[in-house]
Amino acid sequence: MIWMTWRQFRTPALATGALLLVVLGGLALTWAEVTDLAAQTGYTGCQGDACLAAGEAFLQALQPKWASEFHIAAIAALYLLPALVGIFWGAPLVARELESGTYRMVFSQSVSRVRWLLVKLAIGGGAAALGAGLLSLMLTRWAQPIDGASADRMNPLVFAARGVVPVGYAALAFMVGVTTGLLLRRTLAAMAVTLLVIASLQIAAPLVVRPWLAQPVTTVAPLNFDGDFGISMDSDTGQMTVHIEPERRGDWVISSTTITSTGAEFIGPADMTQCGRRASGGREACQRWLGQQNLSLEVSYVPGSKFWTLQWREFGVLFALTVVLSLFSLWWVRRRLV
Repeated sequence: MIWMTWRQFRTPALATGALLLVVLGGLALTWAEVTDLAAQTGYTGCQGDACLAAGEAFLQALQPKWASEFHIAAIAALYLLPALVGIFWGAPLVARELESGTYRMVFSQSVSRVRWLLVKLAIGGGAAALGAGLLSLMLTRWAQPIDGASADRMNPLVFAARGVVPVGYAALAFMVGVTTGLLLRRTLAAMAVTLLVIASLQIAAPLVVRPWLAQPVTTVAPLNFDGDFGISMDSDTGQMTVHIEPERRGDWVISSTTITSTGAEFIGPADMTQCGRRASGGREACQRWLGQQNLSLEVSYVPGSKFWTLQWREFGVLFALTVVLSLFSLWWVRRRLV
């Protein structure tokens, strides 16, 4: 049974494995370049405030190098991997046999339906989790100097390409493909639906699921408008919004809103004699006027110290969904498949 499953599974597995080897090979070849640049710029072993300047020098030195472009490619590969696993591993695994009718021959043998599917899930799901875990581990270790210097590993685009989360997405994508193929019984249809579901999950996770899991912290601080800020204003109605980038290095800023003393979002109206095209005092006059409005900045953010907590929470959700789909597929094969 295991040998038969491997023969059916080996072509997509070897193709995806070749892609993983290319990425892993690139990480290995550029590892020394990244570590050497970190040492040359003084970022390795730095302490205190010196790390900020050394980190910026390291990132600037890294930017024109091939390793910087490969970093982006490796992140893209970890986003692409669940789609490849779901489409080419999961969706055809059962749908192809249901579509051709060969599953009836298997069911006529001594192998039970549950065991037949369980072996397929174990081999396919285990290989998907192992491949994603290996790639994520290598990239997380390789990018440690970059993550430390840029302090952006909480960034939604980077977060899903680090730690244990890619393992959860790969395993879930495989089960989405298997379940879809089991229900639709058509390979091409199952592949299309699987791609749609996986893409939707990857888009919805940072927008809806991850902020809910992270339990963000909200702070309110007065604004003095001494630093950089931006203004959007309607010159006809005087409605305006103030945009200020909060200084929260290493944190994931979910929202940043300028509010009034009542807690409502500040939308003006502006004093057109102080702000706008007809104002004579220029930007300085508008800046002084804004400073007199008793405005505050409300920031909702996830501290960088919660990186691993959030990683395990999101992985737990993905693992739970994978288990639910596995149990459902086993039940469907045993009770509903005819």
